[in-house]
Amino acid sequence: MPDFDTSRPIFEDPPDDMGEQYGVLLVNWAGASGRETVEMARAYRTAADRLLHLAGEAGESWEAIDPILFCYRHAVELYLKALFPGSTKNHGLGKLGAALMAQLEGRYRADQVNWLCDRISEIQALDPRSTAFRYADSCHAGAEPEIWVDFHHLRAVTHAIFDAFERVHSDGNVARYPSNRGVAP
Repeated sequence: MPDFDTSRPIFEDPPDDMGEQYGVLLVNWAGASGRETVEMARAYRTAADRLLHLAGEAGESWEAIDPILFCYRHAVELYLKALFPGSTKNHGLGKLGAALMAQLEGRYRADQVNWLCDRISEIQALDPRSTAFRYADSCHAGAEPEIWVDFHHLRAVTHAIFDAFERVHSDGNVARYPSNRGVAP
């Protein structure tokens, strides 16, 4: 392993030979990140998928579950916010899920819309404030004392959820509605 200068800043000006180095260029244009919310949702999905895969390979479960579930939950939140631009910056999924259901009714099969909204509600019920998988002491009082998470099932269901979001996003069935009838999470 090469020697590293630990006093060197973590966040620096871009190097001249960027293409030859291992890293990423973060862009900030007058406070904007240079990427869209749906791209961030995809990044969190990818991170969760990779963490889940590595946890499975290593035979880990307890050690990896919080970061995995946080990334999946945050990806769901970001997909919903990408579908409803301008929604407020809180972390609740309930109103966004209800708004999604209202916008998708009649555009997709009812059983598919209900299934997707049921999964969003399930995540919302387990982690209403987006803190359950970030902090050790933040489970809400009404949470079940024990819940099993089957990693194979988690992977299959999250892939179906995100594939559904991708389809809705590519169809443009939600984001084109101005302010989405005033629905704010």
